[in-house]
Amino acid sequence: MVEQRRTSSHRITTAGLLIGSVALLALLSACSSSSTPAAVSASTSASTSTSTSTSTTSSVTLPEQNPTELATCVADAQTLAEALDAYMTEKGAYPSPPAPWSAATYVGNYQPLTAASAGGTFLKSPPGTKYYVIEYDSAGHVWVAPPGVYGSYDKGQDFAADPDICDAAVD
Repeated sequence: MVEQRRTSSHRITTAGLLIGSVALLALLSACSSSSTPAAVSASTSASTSTSTSTSTTSSVTLPEQNPTELATCVADAQTLAEALDAYMTEKGAYPSPPAPWSAATYVGNYQPLTAASAGGTFLKSPPGTKYYVIEYDSAGHVWVAPPGVYGSYDKGQDFAADPDICDAAVD
């Protein structure tokens, strides 16, 4: 009779370890395939009673965006908004980007704000594009998108409407 209990207990413990191992492998797989930081919870242990069940949960938090990159994004968007306001004050209208936004036109679209020939340098240089993309339009909108994403104004990416938009855009 004693031998039978040990075998039963051994099966329950082995089953619990197997379930915990599978959950851990699933968690590691999810973490390695994820391209954006996120919080992940996984069930990793088993309780033993008359029936086998998993019941405890542990939380694993993946690293968040670099605070320096976030601060730089906010500063770049704010600097662009100020440059657009200065341009508007001096010229009476916001500048228009010369071409539709794309990786190829990004620097050129900042010419109205960076070129001395435009009546003054309103912006030293275009914002970088490694961690985010910042664009503007002739209505004075400034919006922030993830790196490599270019396009028309999107109210959901508007910096004035959501100053925390860099949190969503920074890669």
